[in-house]
Amino acid sequence: MVGLGTKMSPYIVASVDRAVDLLMLLGKNQRDMGVTELSKLLGVHKSTVHSLLQTLMLRGFVRQTDSSRYALGFSLIQLGEACGSQLDLRTVARPFMTALADETQEIALLAVLSGTELFILDKVEPQRPFLIIPKFDFSITLHSTAIGKVLLANAPVEIIDFVLQRGFERFTPYTLTEREELLSEMDTVRRHGYAIGCDETIEGLTCIAVPMYDASGKVIAALSVSSASSVLIPSRYETVIGTLRDKARLISERLGFPAAR
Repeated sequence: MVGLGTKMSPYIVASVDRAVDLLMLLGKNQRDMGVTELSKLLGVHKSTVHSLLQTLMLRGFVRQTDSSRYALGFSLIQLGEACGSQLDLRTVARPFMTALADETQEIALLAVLSGTELFILDKVEPQRPFLIIPKFDFSITLHSTAIGKVLLANAPVEIIDFVLQRGFERFTPYTLTEREELLSEMDTVRRHGYAIGCDETIEGLTCIAVPMYDASGKVIAALSVSSASSVLIPSRYETVIGTLRDKARLISERLGFPAAR
């Protein structure tokens, strides 16, 4: 096994590259592994693997199990936590939201689920004159906004149950307020990978949203564009959804979600 960097740059240190490959193998297999197995998979001599393991063990990146095999060490947990604390979602997402607003010429929104309520984390407006959205309490719009539907559809079961039991406020004649209607809508959102809210929260306002993922594959936020329903018309949906997915994918990759192959 050869690290990607070995083929791409003359400045790569081979031993460090092999050590990273070794850690990736241990992480990918999610079980303890022996020297012989690691040697075969890495394509290097057993003595080299043993030296790498001993060095990584000294720094806590690898540990030896009761079976005298090897697994990832606990120092990696500290590194992961440090990395996570440095990756502020809003900071990571902002340049892509700016590009989204510029490309669609619509308002870009970033939202997360806070307990059982919707929280707008950031908003970017296009350069052109834009629709002024009236002041509104979006915290209870999980059932009526596109970003809310994406977050609710991918929420833990207990959150979904609580929201369903809490009931839904009807904001417009188009708001979904029946339990079975919303369950069906959430199933559609999960299958299609996007949500649309047209005139459901504020008449004359349409939003389209897609999910974003963290390194574990969990949906941690929703990205959307919003505009007047007379501007964000059905014939534009496919193009806008494609742009949203592209930006959400790039943000997710920055957060550690595996890049598409």
